[in-house]
Amino acid sequence: MLHWLDSNISVLSLIWIFPITFLLHDFEEIIFIESWFKKNYKRLVHRIPNKLRNTFQELSTVTSAQFSIPVFFQFIMYIVASYLAAEQYIYGLFIGFNVLLFIHVFTHIGQSLAFGTYALGTGTAMFITFPYSIYLFYRLLNEEIITFNDVLLNAPYGILTVLVVFFGHKISPKILPSQIKH
Repeated sequence: MLHWLDSNISVLSLIWIFPITFLLHDFEEIIFIESWFKKNYKRLVHRIPNKLRNTFQELSTVTSAQFSIPVFFQFIMYIVASYLAAEQYIYGLFIGFNVLLFIHVFTHIGQSLAFGTYALGTGTAMFITFPYSIYLFYRLLNEEIITFNDVLLNAPYGILTVLVVFFGHKISPKILPSQIKH
């Protein structure tokens, strides 16, 4: 299987697939955020640790349209990072963003285990983001495009994603007020 993938997918294509894998994962969250919270909020809110309960409550009132705003910002950032990696051979941002999304897979799995139910985004995290991340890092390391030290040194760039998501979630209610109440 790896030989077939290596022979049929160029590194250039693999890099440009990144924004697509991100969108496929986040489309699951955009499409189902409202129905997931409607179905699960009352049952799960008391299981959320006190430190995270306000965040959970705030997320429960986010509409699909509001959720799409930080996703849009991330998407633009990921296109820029993919361009820099694919066309300019500047890999730092691309590596950092992909490290963060790889780690993000495990937050979805952890949420599903903690909630005792399917957590929003777990399916695409496991079946799209995880295999893409594993194969991406395998290819970049195997073809000596990057080193493991590059992964470690550039991983902190992933924090930019967290900042953009935080900013996007803060401004989205100002742009698109929510009508969802629990």
